[in-house]
Amino acid sequence: MSNRLLHIAILALLFALVLLPNRVNILVPVKSPEVLLFNHSDNTIKNLQGRKIFALSNKPLKIIHIGDSHVQAGIFSKTLKALLAQRFRTDYVSPGLVFPYSVMGTNNPVEYTSYHTGKWEFQKVNGAPNPIDAGVFGAYVKTSDSQATLSFALKPNANFNTSVNRVAIYFKSNSPDALPVLIEPKCSKSILNEHTIEFELDADADSVAVGFLLKIGSEITVYGLNLWNSNAQFIVSSAGLNGATFHGYTLARQLTSNLYSFNPDLVIVSLGTNDAYSNGFDGLNFSNDLASLMGKLGLALPNSLVMFTTPNDHLLNRKAINPNLQLAANIISEVANSHQTPVWDFYGLMGGGGSIRKWIKQGLASLDGVHLSPNGYRLQGELFYHALCNSGFIE
Repeated sequence: MSNRLLHIAILALLFALVLLPNRVNILVPVKSPEVLLFNHSDNTIKNLQGRKIFALSNKPLKIIHIGDSHVQAGIFSKTLKALLAQRFRTDYVSPGLVFPYSVMGTNNPVEYTSYHTGKWEFQKVNGAPNPIDAGVFGAYVKTSDSQATLSFALKPNANFNTSVNRVAIYFKSNSPDALPVLIEPKCSKSILNEHTIEFELDADADSVAVGFLLKIGSEITVYGLNLWNSNAQFIVSSAGLNGATFHGYTLARQLTSNLYSFNPDLVIVSLGTNDAYSNGFDGLNFSNDLASLMGKLGLALPNSLVMFTTPNDHLLNRKAINPNLQLAANIISEVANSHQTPVWDFYGLMGGGGSIRKWIKQGLASLDGVHLSPNGYRLQGELFYHALCNSGFIE
């Protein structure tokens, strides 16, 4: 083939790619056939009931992503926010739900940093033998220290406005006089509801500090905060817990209460990695835990769209394919179908067992063989957004 014909063929291919709708076009390398890691035509979600989610003029679209370490990183949700902001032609991308990860000594998501002072206790659902008072983050923090504080600093975003003018705190206290208070910024109005207090800020802010009114013998449990801007057309929240499992989240007593207060339009549940990685993985127990969680979410959120994803492929000890993953993905799909709940099969999309090796080779997954790389999570978020659009969930 002459150079002229080769150039024409390449230009025609590029033109065709531009015209293809909802094509992932910034992170997928296209140098040779072997690097096409998935079939784009498979990137859909069965919309069994023809459900749609909307951003209304008087109510922002609320999306929450619940999961494990893949979600705690926050890169998936940050990518989803950017794509929704482009779609809705808005500059505002609210942080949404945040958690004081500093109390637990673990990593913060990419969009904010948490700090604390004073004496705190915490507990996670991971490894709990019985139900605990955990909420949507699969954990809680608790204090009886009147000098204790929680604070959050939002990381700047060169492309969008991440400032907030509303703060809500999800909490429980053992005394009606024990309440959260806003230390900074200034607040002109507060609204107290059962287990929730909301503050209207005097001006947009990029950091928030909270204190607590506590007398001797009183204590406050905090399940998380919601930080948003009233000008935002949508709020996408990332509620992740390193090491979380389906079984663990069935033990979170305040999960449905927190979600009911948040009143989401869409709940995305991405769990299963840690369940399947365990040597004691049992398909029947996994199915029962999954069905229990689906049932709880369905009862608590009858007007919300609840959606599950299958976990990404991973390697055992960085070497071996994990056969439990295929079984876990099949169970998620089967149980979800029985509940008429949509499923995004990311495990199948990325190529199934052993496909993580290709993702590592392309720089889209970590060398630990379990987690994706930052670019891999961005790609995952972009693929999920296109799956929502391709399947008619977003108009």
